[in-house]
Amino acid sequence: MTKKIGVYVGPSLPLGLISIALVLLVWHLIVATGNIRPLFLPSPAATARALWRLLMSGLFLKALLISFGRIAIATIIAVCIGAMLGLLTGISRRAESALAPITQPLRYLPITALIPLFILWFGVGEMMKISFLVFGIVFYFIPLVSNAIRSTPKEYIEAAKSFGAKAGTVIRRVYWPYALPKILDGMIIINGIGWTYVILAEIINAREGLGYLISIAGRLQKSDEVFAGLILITAVAIGSDRLLYYIRRKYFFW
Repeated sequence: MTKKIGVYVGPSLPLGLISIALVLLVWHLIVATGNIRPLFLPSPAATARALWRLLMSGLFLKALLISFGRIAIATIIAVCIGAMLGLLTGISRRAESALAPITQPLRYLPITALIPLFILWFGVGEMMKISFLVFGIVFYFIPLVSNAIRSTPKEYIEAAKSFGAKAGTVIRRVYWPYALPKILDGMIIINGIGWTYVILAEIINAREGLGYLISIAGRLQKSDEVFAGLILITAVAIGSDRLLYYIRRKYFFW
């Protein structure tokens, strides 16, 4: 039986902890040699102190809530758009043929190159950041939904129709229930993409949020706070990944 996973692929927690301990040890030894200035690579102890300061000052929590809000809004919009277009292309080959020449190339477009255009179109406010995130997420989500819908066994569909089920009923009672677990698996990947893009948008153009917090620390040459911020962001992203994985296993186990 194949085991579905989220971010981590590992046989056990102890081995993971050993790996982290080894990384910290190597990090400490590199810094202890004195060949690298703390400006470029702070010690694990200095990073831990900076991490504690960020947590205790409330700056991290405030920035986290702002970044999470942006991701949540953008994800809801992208999921609504992606679910409709993914359903359409999943059940209709004609719709797929019509939309694929538009949606598929946009998946491979380097979104960072579009930031100047988003600033030009939407300014430097929240609309720019949300639009940027929606654009970055939705074109990954559409084929994900489409493939999940298309994987529905034909015998399920035919059985529903044989009982007189209308098209809308087949979509609600057959397509979506079968596709949801696969879609949620994909949402774990979408979650990682969302965190990557929101940090990018905030580093380039923002006055608040996690990306902005790291950007300011970098400008002030506080590398310990930069490393601490990166560690905290990684922890939050992994935590949200595990939450999605738990929901997937608990409520969509079929």
